[in-house]
Amino acid sequence: MHPQLPDGLVRTILICSVYLLLFLTVRQIIYPLQQMIAPDAAQYAALIFLPHGVRVIATWLYREKAIVPLLLTHLILYRLFYWQGGDAALNIVAVLSGSLCVFITMQLFSFSRIDISLSNITISHWRSLVFLGFISSVFNTAGNMLAMGETMGSELHLRVITTFIIGDTLGTLACLFILMLGFRLRRLAKAD
Repeated sequence: MHPQLPDGLVRTILICSVYLLLFLTVRQIIYPLQQMIAPDAAQYAALIFLPHGVRVIATWLYREKAIVPLLLTHLILYRLFYWQGGDAALNIVAVLSGSLCVFITMQLFSFSRIDISLSNITISHWRSLVFLGFISSVFNTAGNMLAMGETMGSELHLRVITTFIIGDTLGTLACLFILMLGFRLRRLAKAD
């Protein structure tokens, strides 16, 4: 009999590995395609940013328990690919805004008595998660624009802001679609 890993470790490994895998997918496939369509904004934001979907789903399912895995993975990837040489505080702002944007939005929803929890059977959960992805993207975008606003020309600000919000929202939608497809294939496999 194999010893079972603690739930927290399994959760951390799952969140980190899926975030990393989808980040690399965006980096290797989506960014190069986007370079051909919208090269100006592509260096700052993806039109479909799949890791935001991981943030949304992980935080929705695990609440504050998702923060550390998301923060660790985001910090490592940001340090490797995006760290701006100058002000470390601005880089940390970008990492924190990306890692905490969904949790902050969920806290605002809770404060406003908007219940998007799994136990609320009166709502359409996928729509609620897309809405959560959209609203949390505003916080993510604000932090990232604060961090890198001076590194890009002001004529790009609106285009990058729009790309961030669209990319995070479409990334959430795409992750939900992938998850739904995975569950459907799993059910079909069990039925056979």
